[in-house]
Amino acid sequence: MNTEEMSKAYFRDSEYTLLEAKNALKQGIHHRSVRRAQESVELALKAALRLLGLDYPKRHEVGGFF
Repeated sequence: MNTEEMSKAYFRDSEYTLLEAKNALKQGIHHRSVRRAQESVELALKAALRLLGLDYPKRHEVGGFF
């Protein structure tokens, strides 16, 4: 799998996870919705970094990387 394919896969996962967040919110499961939304953002950021050819830190908090 090359960099572009991997980036697209991360974006697809991000979109699916965002749908899960929306469904959890509709059901009133707020803690799950927040967690899935956070996951979605993390995946989208990783996809963007990978698409740019940047190696992101292998830890949960990537704010310092930027």
